[in-house]
Amino acid sequence: MNILHTLSSFGLGLALLAQAPTPQAPGAQPQDPTVLPAPVTVQPLLPEPAAIRQNNIGETVLSPRIRSITRLHNSMPHQLIGIGLVTGLAGTGSSDRGTRQAILNLVRQLGINLNIADVVGGSTALVSLTCTLPPFAKQGQQLDVKVEVLSDTVSLRGGELLRAELKGVDGLTYVVAQGPLLVSGITAGGQNASVQKNPSATAWLHNNGLVVREEATSFFSESGSLELNLLNPSPFNAASVAAGIATALAGTSAIVKAVDPSLVRIDLPDQDRTDQNALQILNLVGNVRVPVENPAKITIDQVSGTVLAGEGVLISPCVVGMTELTIAITEQDFVSQPNALGQGSTERVGRTRVEVQNDSTELKKVGGGATVAELLDNLKTLGLTPAQLVSVFQALDQGGFLHATLEVR
Repeated sequence: MNILHTLSSFGLGLALLAQAPTPQAPGAQPQDPTVLPAPVTVQPLLPEPAAIRQNNIGETVLSPRIRSITRLHNSMPHQLIGIGLVTGLAGTGSSDRGTRQAILNLVRQLGINLNIADVVGGSTALVSLTCTLPPFAKQGQQLDVKVEVLSDTVSLRGGELLRAELKGVDGLTYVVAQGPLLVSGITAGGQNASVQKNPSATAWLHNNGLVVREEATSFFSESGSLELNLLNPSPFNAASVAAGIATALAGTSAIVKAVDPSLVRIDLPDQDRTDQNALQILNLVGNVRVPVENPAKITIDQVSGTVLAGEGVLISPCVVGMTELTIAITEQDFVSQPNALGQGSTERVGRTRVEVQNDSTELKKVGGGATVAELLDNLKTLGLTPAQLVSVFQALDQGGFLHATLEVR
């Protein structure tokens, strides 16, 4: 039985995109294949779980849609890059040799014979172009292109990009870009002072990147299966996604299995491996909500002092005390000068002053934290600075009191 026909009869409330031919009665007129069957609307068999709920021990359980936590395995975006010229700048462009050489190459391509000495800069800028080609992009699709200066150009405001090509890692041209630039920042100044708000050396070309070459993209992997990559891989998440897909496709010929913590595979019979079936299945299972685990992970940024802790973080009961030793060394210079009637010479005398300050906090008990609220309450009792908090987490991890993954950046 065709898998789309099976999905519709299973009562999932989706319209049939394709239907297997049915045998005709003798003498009956053949059915017009261009006429689509009427949609079938049936109530779902299982109620949809809540997106956010609390379990019996007070932990938050999230149930996002599968489309929000997975990505089609073989549909990676293609990063494109190119070089272009921006003209029409009111004296904020560049006059370096690279920019003038780019202008010279362009005018020679258009049949004008000049020397580099004849080219004057100032109203033109040499820029880099970047763009992301999404999977299944078609010819004529419009994309946004990011434009950034490559020289000492002050601002791109008022400029327009001349036709430029953006190429992929294979060296082929996929996008052609041209048009006026959108600049959000401003730059103004004189000889002795200047004012700048937001970087005006960066601009966007809105919807003026035109796809001229399609990239070969398929729903199916090399093995002929539909494969979904998990954005946050874990054994629990992979098993949860596989179980949700298997429930949604129950009664069909699809076989669902979790291959590893980051990959879920949907195998279909050979006759059902069509783009139409793949699109229908991905749309169906993408709406399914499945529970995901809360990561037991702590991320610390040493520069900003930012600490991110998941609700699954546990700390064994322990006692924490902090000692901060500060040593200040100050160099002071004095002048030793004899009186008017005395014998001697004026000398410079250096003195060094050393101050030692020892600040210690009393030992404080930290209980086990099972939720974010409990963890924050435990850490607030210590009254630590961000730098001290980093040291505490490192000490807890080294001592075996921290039951989570610690990532320090």
